[in-house]
Amino acid sequence: MTSTDKKQVIQIVACHVFKPALIALDIERRYPHVKVIYLPSTLHSNSNDLKNQFLNKLADAKEKNEKVVFLYGACFPDIDDVLSQSGVVRTPGHFCYEILLGAQRFKAAMDETAGTYFAEKDLILNFDKFCRIPLELDDTEMRKHFFGPYKKFMYIRQPLDYDLMSRASEIAEFLGLALEVQDADYSYLQKLLDELI
Repeated sequence: MTSTDKKQVIQIVACHVFKPALIALDIERRYPHVKVIYLPSTLHSNSNDLKNQFLNKLADAKEKNEKVVFLYGACFPDIDDVLSQSGVVRTPGHFCYEILLGAQRFKAAMDETAGTYFAEKDLILNFDKFCRIPLELDDTEMRKHFFGPYKKFMYIRQPLDYDLMSRASEIAEFLGLALEVQDADYSYLQKLLDELI
């Protein structure tokens, strides 16, 4: 039996937005004792559903005596309390955008333009479902209410994204925001995962 075989299995429970990153980083090949489970990004539209999925994954891992690492931002209100009570770790970072850009680039983007609305592929593809319809953004006043404080729409582009520039431009124009594109940098995420694994 090799030393790898003896290692406790680690489940990385990740939001689907990180799938391109984890594929690019080749995590499961580099760490044979790691398995990745993706939860749909649509769960963000209901924090209770997301929390319940977290609790289900925790119970499943506990039953199998597997360690869990959650690759998520602070995506429901008491996420860190729930995880700390279970002795489970989460990758540092309040937002997935912070993890995709790296903490320093994210902070620089925030400092450069107060009022930046961040988006990645899943949000751009599901903008109508996640934002336009539930927030009634076709109403000009509702659009001003929700997006009035923003100045910039920043698309965090990942290497495996197909061309979403046209759709990103449409959304930015609809919201009355300037479009900026930043390419994701996986080195920050790789460092976080290497430390946690």
